[in-house]
Amino acid sequence: MIFVRDLTTKEGNQLRHIIRKGSHPVKVRRAMVILASAQKMTVPNIARLYHLSEDHVRRLIHRFNKEGMKSLHPRYGGGRPRTFTPE
Repeated sequence: MIFVRDLTTKEGNQLRHIIRKGSHPVKVRRAMVILASAQKMTVPNIARLYHLSEDHVRRLIHRFNKEGMKSLHPRYGGGRPRTFTPE
């Protein structure tokens, strides 16, 4: 079984604040997954509750354990490379 590492008080408060007041739906959902894992909810239960794949939930937990709060921010690709030059 995989769970998120023990959260500090500051991290727990930040996650609860994101869930209550967050305006970015991706960050809110990720924060809910991390808090559920901190409450010792298993990956299959979290996946079922939030309609996510189990692999995605595991990736979120591993990433949070590695990067902390920074892992909640979405990583957008840069899109297509520019087709014009500065001149």
